[in-house]
Amino acid sequence: MQKNMFPVVPQKRDYNTKMIGGRLSLVFNRKNKNLVTLKNCDIIIRKVDLSDKPAKKIFVVEAVELGAVKSRLADALNISRQTIHNYIEIKKKFGIEGLLAGYNPKMGKNLAEHRKQTQHKRIQGNKAVILAQERKAKRLENQKKRLEFDFTFGEQAVSKDDQPFSSLHDWKFSRFAGLFPYLIVLINTNQWLKRIIRYFGSSCKIFLVFLFMAARNIKSIEQLKNINQKEAGLILGINRLPNKKDVWQLFYAACNFQRSVTLCKSFFDLVTTSVWNARKSMTDWLLCHYPNQNEYVDLFYTITQCHGWIKSEADKVVVRLEPLQQPSRRKAQEQFCNSLNALNAYIPLGKRLQIEVGSSPI
Repeated sequence: MQKNMFPVVPQKRDYNTKMIGGRLSLVFNRKNKNLVTLKNCDIIIRKVDLSDKPAKKIFVVEAVELGAVKSRLADALNISRQTIHNYIEIKKKFGIEGLLAGYNPKMGKNLAEHRKQTQHKRIQGNKAVILAQERKAKRLENQKKRLEFDFTFGEQAVSKDDQPFSSLHDWKFSRFAGLFPYLIVLINTNQWLKRIIRYFGSSCKIFLVFLFMAARNIKSIEQLKNINQKEAGLILGINRLPNKKDVWQLFYAACNFQRSVTLCKSFFDLVTTSVWNARKSMTDWLLCHYPNQNEYVDLFYTITQCHGWIKSEADKVVVRLEPLQQPSRRKAQEQFCNSLNALNAYIPLGKRLQIEVGSSPI
């Protein structure tokens, strides 16, 4: 008897994969059988969680429409062929709405009657209002987390030369002057700058970088390469914004402090929450000038996008913003700066932070 030159090696059967016809297969997650992937010749078509009943119904109907054999599909999902048939008929008569709401074909084709019968299952009320309430609840939760954040004073000693705004200089232009209000409010809130300096030492600059990113809605460190580093650094008091490599070095240096292991996991989230709270406080100051929410929020973003100039003296740091053209807006801008100056914000070096509106001093 002639032997086969290429012996056939028996393959192990994969009990997590079920062939359902039409080149389709169902692949069940080994740890959670409710998680299923539909494939066509090893190409992923769709994934579904079978514990979600409406999603399961839509998944079954789509599988049949793609060519799955009903009997094989029923066997794989451990349901009856009659159930699959009911799902298909419901979609034919009522569309996807029928599958989501659980309409019964025996009650006829009257959609209004079905909606009336299943009204108690649907979310009641204005959906836009519900979503707005959910967003508000999330914002309040974030604010609560920020207020409850336990950030005690550390013991890191930092020389005066390494602290923000240590260098003295005359007026210099910066297109990021509008970010200065954020710094004033944050420094005034719970001695923010003093805490991060005492806690992280010279690595506290990472917080200032993240402050810049959060205020300018910059999502990744990679995007910092498009920023004028000199002008951004002037407003943050660090002379020059670090490049991508230096930012990562600051980040890892801050993570090396034993006390900050848990804090470093949420560096950016912490600063983002702080910026959001500062933004909320500052926009409220403009409410008296523009009662319409869209108007005063737009005015706030206009002010914080202003170009300007900065000067660092021995006892104070002054930022001058370019005046807005419209008289009513310029008045609101000036009042906004007065509110910031009333906070009497001081940095650890003893310098007072001031902001004003005016023409170019250069």
